[in-house]
Parts: sequence; structure tokens; C-alpha cells
Amino acid sequence: MLHQKSTLASLLIAMLCFVACRSEQKSENTAMQDSAQTAGIQASANAAPLSNRMARLMGADNEATFRTVNLGDPIAEVKAKEKAELFEDDANHVGYTIEYSTLESADILYYRDKQQKVNKIEVDLYLNNRQSVTEFSKELTAYLSGRFGKESQQNGVTVWNGRDAVASLKDVSKGKDFGLKLTFLPAGETLATRK
Repeated sequence: MLHQKSTLASLLIAMLCFVACRSEQKSENTAMQDSAQTAGIQASANAAPLSNRMARLMGADNEATFRTVNLGDPIAEVKAKEKAELFEDDANHVGYTIEYSTLESADILYYRDKQQKVNKIEVDLYLNNRQSVTEFSKELTAYLSGRFGKESQQNGVTVWNGRDAVASLKDVSKGKDFGLKLTFLPAGETLATRK
């Protein structure tokens, strides 16, 4: 009888140890997964920290060419997805605007081809002063370099040659009118070939 009790006690202790080890292993695996996810979030956050105005301009979709739109998307899709305020819809393009609390704004033009698909995206940023131009330009350069690779300079224009698109950024400030122009074209095209 004593032998049965000690065998039963040993078996019970072994089962408890097994259960405890399984729980600890699951906890470690969960902790490792949580740590990996947190590291991924921190890495992406560190790679492209966006100011509120940049986040509002670029949108949440980091996979699209610009905001939620890819070059080649049907204009009907743009109209369904774009959340900015529509201000223009004509035969050549559809236009949206974003107003900032600082009295700055951005006009977004999605140009369409004969098949009613987006073949060019142009963004005009109307800014308050030279400092705003400099800050926005730095943020856009960092963001676009993260998305499309290293930039180059071509005739006073910063250009990114991405796999699916070419992006360009130009300071268009004149006198007391401050601004930037951001353009997206299909890969392999340039502003010169579009004129």
C-alpha cells in the first residue's frame, strides 16, 4: 500500500512538473512573439516617424504609391477610396484638397488616361514660409527614400526611381509664395518625357 502511495505521489509530481514545464514553455514562446512584434513595431516606427501633417498627407497605406492609390488604378476606385475633399473632376483629372489647421494645404491631382486609369499623381503643397518648406521637404525626402530607395538630384529636382513608380520633389517657392510639388509617374518615365 505504501509502495502504491509513493508511486501515485511520484506520478502526480511528474504530471505537475510536466504541466508546469508546458506552461512555462508557452509563456516563453508568447513572450518571444510579443517581443518580436514589439521590435517590428519599433523598427517601423523608427524607420519613418511621421508628423501629423505628413501622416495626414501620405495616409495609412504604406503599400500604395500615394495614400490609397496606385498608378494604374481605375479613377472610379480613387473616387471610392479617397477621403480628402473633392474640389475638381474633369476629363483629365480628379482633384482633392487637404486643409491644415496652420492655413497650409495640399491639392492632390490624380490624372487619368483614355482607359480612365491613374497615370500620374501630382501634389501641390501650399506652405506658409521657408521653414515650413524646409521641414516638409526633409520629412518627404526621408519618407520617400524609405519607400522608393536612394534619391538623386536632376536639374534642381529630387528624384526617386522605385520599382513601380518614379517620385519627384521640387521646391516651387517664388517670392512670398512658398510650396513644394510632389509628382508620381510610372517606373521608367520622367517629367521631361511627359511634357
